[in-house]
Amino acid sequence: MVLKLFLTLLLLFHTSNAFVVQENHPPPSFPRPHYTGKALVAHINSMQTSWIAEHNDISEDEMKFKVMDQRFADPLEEEVQDEGLVRGEVVPEPLPDTFDARDQWPDCKSLKFIRNQASCGSCWAFGAAEVISDRVCIQSNGTQQPIISAEDILSCCGSTCGKGCQGGYTIEAMKYWMNSGVVTGGDYNGAGCMPYSFPPCKKSPCVEFSTPSCKTTCQEKYTTADYKNDKHFATSAYKLSTTKNAVPTIQYEIYHNGPVEASYRVFEDFYQYKSGVYHHVSGNLVGGHAVKIIGWGTENGVDYWLVANSWGTSFGEKGFFKIRRGTNECQIESNIVAGLAKLGTHNEKTDDDDGSATSCSFIMCTLLVLSYYLF
Repeated sequence: MVLKLFLTLLLLFHTSNAFVVQENHPPPSFPRPHYTGKALVAHINSMQTSWIAEHNDISEDEMKFKVMDQRFADPLEEEVQDEGLVRGEVVPEPLPDTFDARDQWPDCKSLKFIRNQASCGSCWAFGAAEVISDRVCIQSNGTQQPIISAEDILSCCGSTCGKGCQGGYTIEAMKYWMNSGVVTGGDYNGAGCMPYSFPPCKKSPCVEFSTPSCKTTCQEKYTTADYKNDKHFATSAYKLSTTKNAVPTIQYEIYHNGPVEASYRVFEDFYQYKSGVYHHVSGNLVGGHAVKIIGWGTENGVDYWLVANSWGTSFGEKGFFKIRRGTNECQIESNIVAGLAKLGTHNEKTDDDDGSATSCSFIMCTLLVLSYYLF
């Protein structure tokens, strides 16, 4: 009896094991190789033909000095919800296949300038200053050509804009232009009321700069106007609605009003860009960045945005670069801001004043007076 019971239990044990389903484990995954330096350049050029990489000897720290904290590249939550700050979708219209603001408004010298933010994450202030300079010129038909100070925005907008050299919100820079005004000032040792404090780094290793303190006086050699009277203002500051039809919306804005400021994500491979239409191939995320979009086109069948960077003329195509259009590459189409200049406060530029404030011309003043009494 005991033997029979033992044999029965043994049979049941083997039967139950026969129905056990073996688990299928996926094959072990191996981390992707992390390329750096010349190996990264070789990898990029072997993987695609859209753009050409060229070795740029830059350390991880120096990469971070040139960009801002990623969170500043994303739209502010209140900015998204504030309908007064967002320009709606545009009515579709025929637009050229290729557009370059430098050709459209050839008299505006600022469109051709490439500036240098040095080792400070002030790209958000530079992009704003560049767009403001361009739009004042465009709206005034070239009679006003200020070179707007990035440092005034960087140092005086304060915590409302962000954290200075650590990054800032592009829409807040535009609002600062509208509410507080911005003065003139070029790059390091430049002309205007408040030029940039930091020299470009010409040899590695570069040192990171801290946010400069806010000054409310112009440099000593600038005698055209004092700080208060050198201010240029905007009538509006806004973000483009790009959740739908992003490409035509951005194109329409540039075509009618001039360049826009865009913020996006920067990866390690971007620092190796030399020419062509960039798209992310390899490398880790480094941070956020802000730039000026001045046009668009198609190269070798790839649609692109034409962009001015603020890393000096040694970067890319003499300071400019192209990036894929229509795919929201690196979030380049997600956060586009701009504004419209308030004309009349500052008037015609003379050849030697760097586009700063001057008294109005006889014709302009006469027109202003007549319009006041007639209308």
